[in-house]
Amino acid sequence: MWRCSQAVQTTAQWLRRNTSSYYVAQFARTHQHHYSVRLYSPSACSITTAFGQSSLLHHPILSGSDSHPSLVRYGDVKTNNLLNPLLITSHAFSTRGGKRPRVPQMRDLQSVEEVIITAYEYLDDMSRRDVSAVWARIALLMTKPESKQRVQSSSNNNIGAHSFEDMKNMLRKIFDDTVNGTEQCNMRALTETILAMAKIAKILRQQGKSKGEDSSRVILRRLLLIKDMKPNRNMFQFFAGASMDILDQSDARCLSNLAYAYALIDHVPEFDDGSDLFDHIAMNAVDIQIKFNAQDISNMAWAYATVGKPHAVLFEALGDQIVVVANEHLGEFKPQELSNTVWAYAKAGLSHPKLFEKVAYHVDSLDSLDRFKPQALSNIVWAYATAGAHQPKLFEKVANRIIASNKLDAFEPQALSNIVWAFATADAPHAKLFEKVANHIAGHEHLNRFDPQALSNIVWAYAAAQFPHPSESCRGCYPVQRRVHFPRCCQSPLVKRYHGYYRQATVLINCADGGKSD
Repeated sequence: MWRCSQAVQTTAQWLRRNTSSYYVAQFARTHQHHYSVRLYSPSACSITTAFGQSSLLHHPILSGSDSHPSLVRYGDVKTNNLLNPLLITSHAFSTRGGKRPRVPQMRDLQSVEEVIITAYEYLDDMSRRDVSAVWARIALLMTKPESKQRVQSSSNNNIGAHSFEDMKNMLRKIFDDTVNGTEQCNMRALTETILAMAKIAKILRQQGKSKGEDSSRVILRRLLLIKDMKPNRNMFQFFAGASMDILDQSDARCLSNLAYAYALIDHVPEFDDGSDLFDHIAMNAVDIQIKFNAQDISNMAWAYATVGKPHAVLFEALGDQIVVVANEHLGEFKPQELSNTVWAYAKAGLSHPKLFEKVAYHVDSLDSLDRFKPQALSNIVWAYATAGAHQPKLFEKVANRIIASNKLDAFEPQALSNIVWAFATADAPHAKLFEKVANHIAGHEHLNRFDPQALSNIVWAYAAAQFPHPSESCRGCYPVQRRVHFPRCCQSPLVKRYHGYYRQATVLINCADGGKSD
């Protein structure tokens, strides 16, 4: 292809020197048809140099006269929306001295729009791995505010200058190339593509629709989601089928990424023989369990627990692997990976006492828990309480870490609810912890963030732990003498609205006492 493109450019230069401008433009039109000329490029293109701007600018073929149809009608992007309609790019013409053009690194691009434009320009030069990197970069950039992306991409003058139709055509072209190229993908490129698209779908669902959002988000939503904001399961089912054909080529990272991707969108692809994708991933994972690293184990366990597939053989194998390497390699687990792993076993309802023992000993042996985020602390104590794993030292260490925090603003309401619930359930009450949490919740500004179920769990936990709030001026609700009371001074609309939930908590408390509710 590269020799052909060099010959085309040489011919174009000869025509420019020896023939009329009509034949020059006619040649351009012919090879636009044969060599997939792109009608947009952020950079200057070789076809413009080859044919000359002056001959193209004034010729009727490019100006769209009645006698000659416009060249731009055969392209994907309308030139009347471009900054310079003469920048007509052909991958066939971009020879760079006969060598394959170097595809830009996606990690160097700073906005979703910039990634789409660049990928569109270089699409014919990209390997399957390059295409997967496009989707991965889009997924990463979508976690950043749109305004920040625009500022960081301001050095590219073409960014933001394209119509909705331009962006739709470019992104659709990239999407079609991705789908049509699955047969040429190896397992790594395929799983990275699926994972990136799953992340994008999840982000779009979480963020929802908003006025003034970038056109790229609207188009991505149409491609990856259906009308009710659910993932496009037909598309993800297609990718699942494609992955089955080469699943035996998967390493540990590919298997964990594949399971993690489908857990993000809460979808378990099923096949005609009655099996599903997670069944096949588990069978392959058990055979290579020794090759799983900390992130692979954490992602795999989290994925199966999230989609409700408690595969006992897989969980036993992963747990055994952790126990075997615990003394030497448990330190390789990041705090989030540790918390996700034990959370997954508790969520799946699968017991592995040695695993919980090893993790508890490791956490207790750490000099500090400062690296553990609030959600990780919450998940750990919730997992041990749910699994019935009695580890007093672990609970004491976590409690001391929370007490040492200046404020609890970093803790989500659900996390605080789970923490006090876990301490009460594990029969590991900690007076200073309960007091700090109670003082935090007491203010109206914090109380209004809690949903009814979280408040119900908190009330139950304080009653079960037999810990009444010491303040007589509490503006929220608090258990006193094993009953839920509402101070007269409390005028919070939330309390009035969810009075029924507090009564539900009273029922739970009285049932725990063996008594009856009012």
